[in-house]
Amino acid sequence: MPFGLFVGVNNHFQSIIFGGVLMSDEKVDTFKWIFTEFFQMLAAPQPRTILTDQACAMEIAIADVMPRTAHRWCKWHVLKKAKESLGALLAKGSEFKPEFSKLVHHVVSIDEFEKGWASMIEKYGLQSHTFLTQLYEVRGKWAKPYFMGVFCAKMTSTQRSESANHLLKGYVPPGCPMHLFIRQYEKMQFDRDSEESYQEKRTKLGGIVLKQNIPIEVHASQVYTRTMFEKFGEALYECGSYDLIEVNPRLEYIARHIKFQAREKWCKNEFVVSMSETADEFICECGTFEHYGMVCSHVLKVMIHLKLNELPPKHVLKRWTRDARDILPPEYLRYQKDHGPLKYSSRRHNTLYLLALDLVKLGDSNVESHALAMEKMRDVKVLLEPVAAVRDGLGLSDRELAADSAGSGVGNKQHFDRAESEHTISQGTDMFPAPSKKRPAGRPTTSRDKAPYEQTIEEEQVLFYM
Repeated sequence: MPFGLFVGVNNHFQSIIFGGVLMSDEKVDTFKWIFTEFFQMLAAPQPRTILTDQACAMEIAIADVMPRTAHRWCKWHVLKKAKESLGALLAKGSEFKPEFSKLVHHVVSIDEFEKGWASMIEKYGLQSHTFLTQLYEVRGKWAKPYFMGVFCAKMTSTQRSESANHLLKGYVPPGCPMHLFIRQYEKMQFDRDSEESYQEKRTKLGGIVLKQNIPIEVHASQVYTRTMFEKFGEALYECGSYDLIEVNPRLEYIARHIKFQAREKWCKNEFVVSMSETADEFICECGTFEHYGMVCSHVLKVMIHLKLNELPPKHVLKRWTRDARDILPPEYLRYQKDHGPLKYSSRRHNTLYLLALDLVKLGDSNVESHALAMEKMRDVKVLLEPVAAVRDGLGLSDRELAADSAGSGVGNKQHFDRAESEHTISQGTDMFPAPSKKRPAGRPTTSRDKAPYEQTIEEEQVLFYM
């Protein structure tokens, strides 16, 4: 049976596997069902971009199920037959190979690609070459310049998916039974999670190496993960290859390559960078930020020229930052694990909070209870909105807002009566008992916690019934 993987990128620029599917066939209706069920399972919106091979059935299904998603072909699959079709042109030592590779992998603008392709075809007399003609006709589906305005996390091929397929083959032996396949797949997921945990630890504990020690670089080291900060350092290093021409002060600049005279005629050597009057948004015609989510070297050159101390918030994509997993709105940030204990507390808030948790637990029991809980909670929300419009100032959010606006610190954390405070403290003591300091009897064990895929069937049953 064909096995498909949904692969993406996390905030450490690692490949992550969202899920896998075993398919009975590769027809249009099958792909429609797969995509529909996958998005319902994740409870997530449709992706901005999806990269696939050139399967016709999959293309029809994507257009039907994901009409707002940009569908692109994998560049590797498109060029897979290039070596067979081009023959001696891609032989070792040929002049055509590096020029073709530069057009495919390094060109960033559409105008540059069009001029470079026409120059290459004319230089080597390939106007009647069938493969290159067909390749050029579908350039909008695979060529990198046509991706620059679409967010792809710097991916133009399904290389990450192919790597995941190769990785899976290392875990799953040929002809294995279904139960072994599932167990080995879980083992692969566990190992991938371990790699991600290592990057999390590396970001929090690893030292930062600054290349230029300028304020904007220091700020980037504080917001980006370790891997993405290293990517930022590469763009910062490339700034040295450009000179800045001021067209309109604080509105428009041109970044020109310092070796523009020695580069190919079709290469784009100048990039126009425009900015807002408040210097909080920059637009470069290279489209790197829209494609990658990281500021390009041309924009960085302008930011350094303007002596900005921090990257503008509009140019810091959250998915590359240290707090990419913090998806709670501002009013609920107090419940995140990395924010420590609550600054404020009240009996009214705690009782509502505990009741809401009970409703969530009951509503998550089955499909019917979930539908009923959602329906009733929506009704309650509609009823509460007009009543809650009148605020008495004793709500938790009101207290935090008042304290923050007054600039109060630790001394003004509690503005509620003594009886309510004592009730909250006693209630908190029952909810979070202090850990026991008594050492358990017997000799200390040397065993470690087992991963899910290492547990035997008996262990899994015991854990289930406990």
